[in-house]
Amino acid sequence: MTDASDPRVVGETLRAWIRGRTGISITEQNQAPVELAVRLEAERHGLDPVIYLNRLQGGVLPPQAFIDAITTNESYFFRAQDQMRVTITRLIPELMRCRPAQPARILSLPCARGEEPYSLAILCEEHRIPPRAVELVAGDISATCLADARRGDYGPLALRRTDPTTAQHWFTPRGPRTYRLEPALLGRVSFYQVNLLEDAAAVLARRFDVIFCENLLIYFDAETTSRALAVLGRLLEPDGWLFVDHAEWNIPREQFRMQELDGCVGFRPTGAATPARAGQPRAGAVRGATAPAPGARMPAGDDSLPSVHQTPTPLPRPTHSPARSVTVAPSAPAPLIGDPRLAHAEAHYKAKRFAEALRTFDVVLVSRPADARARLGKARVLADCGEDFEALEVAEALLHAVDEGELRLSPADYVEALALIALLLHKKGLKDLAQGYLREIARRAPGHPSLGLLRPGPDHA
Repeated sequence: MTDASDPRVVGETLRAWIRGRTGISITEQNQAPVELAVRLEAERHGLDPVIYLNRLQGGVLPPQAFIDAITTNESYFFRAQDQMRVTITRLIPELMRCRPAQPARILSLPCARGEEPYSLAILCEEHRIPPRAVELVAGDISATCLADARRGDYGPLALRRTDPTTAQHWFTPRGPRTYRLEPALLGRVSFYQVNLLEDAAAVLARRFDVIFCENLLIYFDAETTSRALAVLGRLLEPDGWLFVDHAEWNIPREQFRMQELDGCVGFRPTGAATPARAGQPRAGAVRGATAPAPGARMPAGDDSLPSVHQTPTPLPRPTHSPARSVTVAPSAPAPLIGDPRLAHAEAHYKAKRFAEALRTFDVVLVSRPADARARLGKARVLADCGEDFEALEVAEALLHAVDEGELRLSPADYVEALALIALLLHKKGLKDLAQGYLREIARRAPGHPSLGLLRPGPDHA
């Protein structure tokens, strides 16, 4: 079968197709998730990747599954805490006073699996804001995400920034790693499948007082960004507020005016009036806030994990091919040795404190991005939390970097990375694709437990 990294597969034609369908700009730096998605979807259809893409782009195959696969929809509750705080404590109360007969309309776009709009619903309940006073609307391009959102089931990573008391009150354990949102909250949010660039204005119809559009604009090229901001401008009330991620502060400045409200940065239509100080929210020019250059990301601190929201995760290299024979030096150093943070991460992982483990691995990778065992540890955590696609991306990128000599990994850990990928592929029903990794494991570690999944064949006596 053709390797998905073949230029005939992930080339300008596919990039243009993705940009036209989703607005997402794919480059060599962030195309690894696309390559993996091509392989997975082609395998699922039993097709060569080139044939699969020809049929996909020719309209023979429906595009939704592929679109869902190329977008990483990982988020978590209470992610935009400052913006939510201002919305709940200042903006909604002011709207309730000014127009008591008309609900405040709030939009979360893209909404991933519903973590953001449901966070707002929880805060509305905790601040005793009645449902009639607020209309919460959420939209996303991914049908899979919306189905998950309507169910209201979440893994532990989605609750990693949730206060334990809040989590205990609003979520019920449904298994060792699944938590169900209080059913009464499900009805507070209306979900729509929507493409910001194509049908958002038509599907969502009326304007909104507040729009949350976090971690989306940063992945668009300049032309697509301009189109997206124009749509957001049409969806926003003339005196409304647009909130974006801090890494995107520089992007809306040409079409919106940056303002500060209680230490929180937001954007308003150019003609929006600045509220008076007395009895109204105070909005003024941001002081001391330096916005990053367009497309630049600001580093996450210890209490803010790097996360993507409805966008491909940028990875440094294309995905690994299990058919390649790579010799890993037995003397490769183990980066975990001597770093207490990594030992703490492993301890959290073994105790099934997955949120703490992921946070610690990410902290290490901020300062030591070449730490291969930290990357492997992060992939394990993601897999155990049900984030299969993201775990595959991290593990694939790790093996490719090792194969290219950019990182070093011990033989045992290399086999563990192969086994993690094989098990995840097998779990997703891609058993034929998993066999290539299992055969490589059989060559390197004949007694590995994962080989129970290996089918007998000429490569495995």
